[in-house]
Amino acid sequence: MRNIDFFEHETEVDANEFGLCDDPDESSKTPAYFDTNPSNKSKWIAHVCNKASGRIYFIAVDNKIDIRRDNGEMENRCDAILHDSDHIIFVELKNQAGNWINHAITQLATTIDVFKSVHDITMFRQRLAYACNKRRPAFAVSHKEDMQRFKNKYGVRLIISCEITVK
Repeated sequence: MRNIDFFEHETEVDANEFGLCDDPDESSKTPAYFDTNPSNKSKWIAHVCNKASGRIYFIAVDNKIDIRRDNGEMENRCDAILHDSDHIIFVELKNQAGNWINHAITQLATTIDVFKSVHDITMFRQRLAYACNKRRPAFAVSHKEDMQRFKNKYGVRLIISCEITVK
């Protein structure tokens, strides 16, 4: 695998509260982005609250960072990464009705594996992965077993929620 620099195109987010968006545009394949305008909340898939109030950075991954399988096909990637000096947060954004959690987990896992192959993830004290779905912000079923398996395998805590809080 060629050397990938996930931090090459990071952007500082100058807001303590903002949204993460991923427009449904399969044909143009635009990457996810952050939005600091509260009047656009209807477009937000995830809501980020930076309680740490320090600098936080956004990295678009899907449709931005070229990650390929050995056969040359594009790899499944999560939509974005947020980070500061203590936290790294991998984020998958969904806007679909059903059968989405396993796909989101796969995309997060693949991105984490690739990230770990080119960067030292242990430099971050808190390592989190969020699976967010605008259509399913609350869940009636517990996913504790999936979350524990994910933590054991990747060393990253999986959270299924549209509310991302950085403390």
